[in-house]
Amino acid sequence: MKEKNEGLGFATLVAIAASGAVSGIFSSIGLATGQTGRSAWIAYVLAVLIGGFLRAVPTTVFTSMFRYKGGNYAMAALTLGPLAGGIYAMWWTPMFLARGSAASALGLYINSVFPQVSAKWTGVALTTLVFVVNLFGLKAMSRLQRPLTALTVLALLVFTGFGLFQLQPGAFAVTSPEYYSAGGVGLLMAVTLVIQPTSAPALLCGFSWEAKDPKRDIPRAILVGSGLVLVLFVGVSFVASNAIPMEEMAGKPITYAAQRLLPGALFPVFMIFGPVLALLASLNGTMSSFSAPVLGAIRDGWIPREVGRTNRYGSPWIVYTVMWLICTVPLILGVSLKTFIGYTVMTQRICGLLLLAVAFRVPDRFPGEWEASWLHMPKGVYYLLTALSGLTEVGILAASVRATSVPVFVGNLVLVAVLAVYACRRYRGGKTHVDILVEREEDA
Repeated sequence: MKEKNEGLGFATLVAIAASGAVSGIFSSIGLATGQTGRSAWIAYVLAVLIGGFLRAVPTTVFTSMFRYKGGNYAMAALTLGPLAGGIYAMWWTPMFLARGSAASALGLYINSVFPQVSAKWTGVALTTLVFVVNLFGLKAMSRLQRPLTALTVLALLVFTGFGLFQLQPGAFAVTSPEYYSAGGVGLLMAVTLVIQPTSAPALLCGFSWEAKDPKRDIPRAILVGSGLVLVLFVGVSFVASNAIPMEEMAGKPITYAAQRLLPGALFPVFMIFGPVLALLASLNGTMSSFSAPVLGAIRDGWIPREVGRTNRYGSPWIVYTVMWLICTVPLILGVSLKTFIGYTVMTQRICGLLLLAVAFRVPDRFPGEWEASWLHMPKGVYYLLTALSGLTEVGILAASVRATSVPVFVGNLVLVAVLAVYACRRYRGGKTHVDILVEREEDA
């Protein structure tokens, strides 16, 4: 008999899904406005529809079929075989660097409100707080996640509400050519700039084994979380790009608009409840979801098993410590992670392409679970959605390559090749013993 699963509930999963994406709007709004002008909000609509919904189709459907441990690593290994899973996990490991950029931004936002407070040490302190909370397990993480996300959502709704009463003339002239400062090309470039965080809700698959009702709650939370992100992104970007003159907002963070639109003491309150709590919530919720593929790889021998040791609360303290060091050491030393993060662009995109290969195999590989899924649809519809998802993935990869310098592009290729070769050598050397923890339909 299956044991009752006392895990993460639906509300917590939605909070994790939304927070992983919301933090991305604070720095990206000025970039989108600079590319496409007053139509920046349309770029966010397209970005969420593509990143939050379309690109999430493979993961959303798969999580409705299985309860499994290991996130997308397990998805690849179950569908395409152990080696594909191991290569995916190796390509995923550089993503840890992305958490470092969020940690550095924490202190900068605090410092912009309270100049006397050290940006460096505030970032270190807040990142350490999140690290300590996660050491006490998923229950501690979820208790912090819900209020952090709720306050962030409230702050963004307040910003949107005040901004709607201060719109510039022509805010709704969406058919005017002047609404699109760089035409269709500018709009598409804006989409590529802001699309990355919108894919964050799909990372909920990393909590499939820990959720109360994973096959129902994880897919629903991905969809609801993406819907919430769509509402927030559209509201905030519409206000920022239409209440502030375009030439002033271009290249500026959302805090520039907030200082102009919010009255008196409400601005510093927004700064704390908005970007600061959003980044805290993102770090808190994604520490586990970012780690899921790596922990699955450790358990199966792709990475030395000692690295996956857990404490009495079930937290992988060594992996979390590595993440904490990635976040804090560059801050303390004053080293920017921007250059290093540039070398992960290719692995992010290729991970997405590998998951698409997984998606096309799922209906035939698992016919029973496919038929039993509450998200079951005609195969033609599923393949069409997956193909469209693939086109967007290829398009984003092409845009990323175009925006990358030759040395960084070559470095990406070298990194991808080295990680794949490492996985192959580990596999052929007999050092892996892949045994994915998965609950199939016949086990339920």
